[in-house]
Amino acid sequence: MKVTKSKSKDNKVVLDIEVPQEQVKKKFDEVYEKIGQEAKIPGYRPGKAPRHILEQHHSALAREEVIKGLITESYEKSVKDESVDVIDLPQITDVKLDELVLKYKAEVEVKPEIKIKQYKGLSVKKQEIKVEASEIEDYIKQLKKTRGEDMTDERLGRGLGYKTKEEFLDCLQKQMYLKKENDERARLEKELISQVVKNSSFQVPRSLVEKRQQELEHQAEHQMANYGLPAERIRERVKEFEPKLKTEAEEQVRVFLVLETVAKLENMALDDHMLNKVIEFLFAEAEWQ
Repeated sequence: MKVTKSKSKDNKVVLDIEVPQEQVKKKFDEVYEKIGQEAKIPGYRPGKAPRHILEQHHSALAREEVIKGLITESYEKSVKDESVDVIDLPQITDVKLDELVLKYKAEVEVKPEIKIKQYKGLSVKKQEIKVEASEIEDYIKQLKKTRGEDMTDERLGRGLGYKTKEEFLDCLQKQMYLKKENDERARLEKELISQVVKNSSFQVPRSLVEKRQQELEHQAEHQMANYGLPAERIRERVKEFEPKLKTEAEEQVRVFLVLETVAKLENMALDDHMLNKVIEFLFAEAEWQ
């Protein structure tokens, strides 16, 4: 089998594939054997009609099945042999079967080649985390408002299951600190990812963006349905959100592909834990101010 790979536009690759005579002939033999077992031909029991009779009655069907089967088999082998990182179904064109030689073109979208200028030693600055007394006071005021009554901190704490006012305030301070710590971690994570993405340049594959956009739209539809919105209103809202969801989908795909590239460069497993591992790696390699 002969395969010629060439780059096309928009993250696409064209494979010119030629399947040789011996392979085509073998496939014809398989197809006619199957047709012979299933076809009903007057004067012959199933499986007993000679080949030339089958060819007279079913040549068009056999040709169609041979082409279909060989394209599937040869395309899959070509993609594997040529290490083509396929992300969408191929567009098959220029199919020709002459003198038992099959030729065709397969154009397919692939993952882009991504080069990252820098992903180690990124500069980040961690902000100091503090919980001010005024923040605790404001939070307590909000708690009292939600309960709809004026009460002392002591009574409020007891109502929430704390033995003393001091225990209540101490626990509240720790919870607020933990939330700020988590928020700061999320900010730093976003900053590191943003820097890595800025240090890369590539065209995001259209098919991946469309697929992710559809997933986001389905999530939005499901969420609105849970809130009890009628189907017609849901469709209207999704239509309104479409530009925003497209932008969001493109950004998410871009981030994923960049982090996946880091994982490959660092020989990390491309599994369900990949993104978390890459982010931890970026944290460990960062230059902290």
